[in-house]
Amino acid sequence: MATYSLANERLRALEDIEREIGAILQNAGTVILELSKEKSNERLLDRQAAAFTASVQHVEAELSAQIRYLTQPPCAIMDSHSRKK
Repeated sequence: MATYSLANERLRALEDIEREIGAILQNAGTVILELSKEKSNERLLDRQAAAFTASVQHVEAELSAQIRYLTQPPCAIMDSHSRKK
């Protein structure tokens, strides 16, 4: 039963990453749209650029954690789960 909850937890984490990637694309789109204007709003660009950077860093960290988990030997994964309880 714990295996299913662990798998669901991993899937939820990947879904969160997917949503964050959607937010990254929206931020990038907003910046591109704003840059296409003759007179762009610098504050909006700064906010969107900061949000973009923070989101990319978060996605990178989460994906790295997922990759580290997937590259662990099976005995290390089982040991790490037994310590969480």
